[in-house]
Order: sequence, then structure tokens, then C-alpha cells
Amino acid sequence: MPESRLLILCHEEDKCLELRSYFEESGYQVICCVEYDDALSILSKEKNKPEMVILETDRGGRAVYETIDRIRAMSEVAVILLSEDDRLETQLYAYSKKIDDYIVSPVPLPLLEAHVEAVLRRTGDHKLSIIRAGALSIDYESRKIYLADEILKVTAKEFDLMEYFVQHKGMILSRDKILDAVWGFDYVGGYRSVDTLVKKLRAKLTKDYPYIQTVYGVGYCFDV
Repeated sequence: MPESRLLILCHEEDKCLELRSYFEESGYQVICCVEYDDALSILSKEKNKPEMVILETDRGGRAVYETIDRIRAMSEVAVILLSEDDRLETQLYAYSKKIDDYIVSPVPLPLLEAHVEAVLRRTGDHKLSIIRAGALSIDYESRKIYLADEILKVTAKEFDLMEYFVQHKGMILSRDKILDAVWGFDYVGGYRSVDTLVKKLRAKLTKDYPYIQTVYGVGYCFDV
């Protein structure tokens, strides 16, 4: 499956380059720009159109909404808006412009990536069926995991745990959170279930790919 294409607009070039570097390492194709007109020009082209646009608001706030109106006049591309404005009325107004997600910045990059993946999975023709992290690829449709392009034989529960780790890449996850997410709130087992399943996944990843790291006294962190 082709890599998903992102168009990222940030008004600070250093920030734009930081986002591009991060998402390219996660397997995305990324186009960066610092001006709204440049983003609109890219979207107007017939070939290699992005599946998603990540827009950072300007200081005045007006130009970004005018840009969103122009985007919506030409495309149904998924749009995520980054803004330092956390006011409810601002967020409601932004959603009235038919954006797909509103994220208050600054935001940790792993969390931003999780929002990107969630939006891509639900936006029609641009559904994201494969997520990549380092040498790992997770195919949601077939529920298969590939390691260095070789299929990794896993149980249903191992798939669920790996999926949860990849979706929260770079975040420290407590055993409680993992239990609730993978086993469910009503599960009566304890932390041993988490530790045992992690041990099995680590063995299958081998020492060449030590992605699942122990955070002593807390839980685990998946980091490529």
C-alpha cells in the first residue's frame, strides 16, 4: 500500500522541518510549506494529492479560516487544525468550517500522530489500513503484523497489544492503562497478564528490534 501523504503548513520553518522529519520516520510522505497560498497551490494539482492537511493557525486567526473555506471549495481532504487557542467558542467555530480535528498546541508529537492515524482511518476513501513504526507494519484490515517485511505470527491478544503500543508510540503507558485498553475494564486478572504478553512479544521482535522498553515502577514505552 502506498504511504499516506501529508501536507503540513507551519509558519515557522524549523517547526515545519521538525514535523516533517518525525512523520517521515513514521513512514509518511510529507510536503511542508510556510504560506497558505503554497498549500492551496499544492492541493489544486491533479497528481500526488495529499490525504491530509495539517494547518497551523496564524496569529490573527482569520487567514486560516479563509484558507479552510478555499480548501473545502476544491476538496474533501482531511484537515487537522493546530491552534494555541483552547477556547470552546473558537473550537466550535473551527468545526463549523468542516475540519476533521482540532488540536490545542503545543502537542506531543506521538499524540499528534495518533490523531492523524485516527482521522485517516475514518475519512472515507482515505482510510489508513497500514501503520508503520520502524521495521514494523500493522495491517488493520487483515490483522497482520510484519517485521522487516516478514509476517510475524501473533495471537489475537498479541495483535491488540502491539496495536495499542504503536498507536501510543513514545508515550509511557502504565500497566493499568494497558489492561483497560487491551483486556477491558471488567478484566479480573492482574499485571502478570501484561508482563507475560510483553515478554512474548519481545521474544518475537528479537533483540534486533528492542522497541518495547520497560519503565520501572510504571509500565512500558514503545519507541522505535
